[in-house]
Amino acid sequence: MSTFAKVLIATDLTPQADRLTECLMSLCPDKETEVVLAHVFEDDEDADPYGSSYQKAHNHLSGYKDALLLAGYEDIAAITPIGDAAEVLNKAADDGDIDLMLVASHSKGFFKRALEGSTSLDLARSAQVPVFINKDDEDDEHVDLLDVITVATDFSKQSLEALNIIRSLREYVGKVLFVHVIERTRSKADYKEKYGNAVLFLRELVDELKIFGIEADYRVSRGVASKQIAAVAEREQATLIMMGKTGADLSEGTQELGSTTQNVLLNADCALLLLPADDNGED
Repeated sequence: MSTFAKVLIATDLTPQADRLTECLMSLCPDKETEVVLAHVFEDDEDADPYGSSYQKAHNHLSGYKDALLLAGYEDIAAITPIGDAAEVLNKAADDGDIDLMLVASHSKGFFKRALEGSTSLDLARSAQVPVFINKDDEDDEHVDLLDVITVATDFSKQSLEALNIIRSLREYVGKVLFVHVIERTRSKADYKEKYGNAVLFLRELVDELKIFGIEADYRVSRGVASKQIAAVAEREQATLIMMGKTGADLSEGTQELGSTTQNVLLNADCALLLLPADDNGED
């Protein structure tokens, strides 16, 4: 059984959002996965069943459902709530016991320019469930998301939640590359100590995945974490980056993205899977 038993695909009916059904098939190969297709209307007028906006959405959602049925998924529902997209999608995820939300950015360039008011970014900031953000441009060749997975880790519990997902998908994963970035050091001796400790921990992670038959390796970089993570992912031709929403640099507020995560989200070329902080009351 997949880690993600129930998944919400949020679509704004753009060509980029059309790719999300393919992404679902990569991330959730278990055909017993429940799927909720969602399109949010801004107001009652757009949601009029006799209007063109409603008909367009209905036809799109029907097309997605047909594609998923053809691929073997059987439990598929569609919802068309009204209101602020991020708010109603988060409510739908909470009310529906959703395990994963899939959204799309409109293009790499547009996503950077649309920092304010972006539904994808709002969901990345506020969702209590893992959020997958696809960054394919409409003319990009679709790739297998699980071919080369980069896992950015600061060795916190949250940053290692990706391991549970990877283990559940081990039959489909090509390669996993762990990335740890050393940002601040007091001296050469301090850097050497941090580097040595990082290598020991990373080797343990690599060995653990190899027990499950998963090819794995690691990289230790030095500098600004977001830049190094994006650079390693590009250099290694990563198809997916997995990382926690918040990092060690965020002192409070699990509802906000850590600065590292936000910068990777805005600058990395490949898709991202953002994992929320544990809801355990700890800072």
